[in-house]
Amino acid sequence: MLREEDVHGFTSPEKHYLRLRASGDSLKLIAKGPTQLSADGIRSRREIEVPLSPQVLEAARSLVQLIATDALPAMRRTRSVWKLGEDAEVVLDDLDALPKEPFVELEILASDQAAALSRLRTWEERLGLDPTWQEVKSYAQILSELISPPPETG
Repeated sequence: MLREEDVHGFTSPEKHYLRLRASGDSLKLIAKGPTQLSADGIRSRREIEVPLSPQVLEAARSLVQLIATDALPAMRRTRSVWKLGEDAEVVLDDLDALPKEPFVELEILASDQAAALSRLRTWEERLGLDPTWQEVKSYAQILSELISPPPETG
C-alpha cells in the first residue's frame, strides 16, 4: 500500500502521477512528470492536462460523485488517502477549508513511463472505456513529454 507521504509529498523524482482532479463542476485529468532540478536549484514538476472525451468525462464524473457521496462523510476532518483498487488513490485534503463542493483527486502512481501507461490503461478499463478509443493525444505521447526535458526558452 502507498504511504501518505508518497501521495502528498511528491518527493520521489522517478515517479509519474496521473491525477483526476474534481472541484465543483471542474473535472480534469492531469499527468505529472518527475521532479526536475533547474540550474538555479529550483525544483519543478511538469504537468500536462490529458484531453478527455465526453464519455470519459461522464464516467469519471460518476466515479467522483460516488466517491464524494460514500467517502467524504467519514473523512471530513483529516487529510486522508483512500485506497481504490491497486492502481489509484483518492486524496481528500483540507476539506473543511473548502467551499460547499468537495475537492476530490484520484492519483495513479507509477515508477516509470511503461508502468504509468499500463496503470492509466487499467484505469481506463475500469471507467468502462472502449480500449480502441483514441484521445486527442495518445497517453504514450503525453507520458513521453513528461519525462523529456522541457524546451529551452530564450
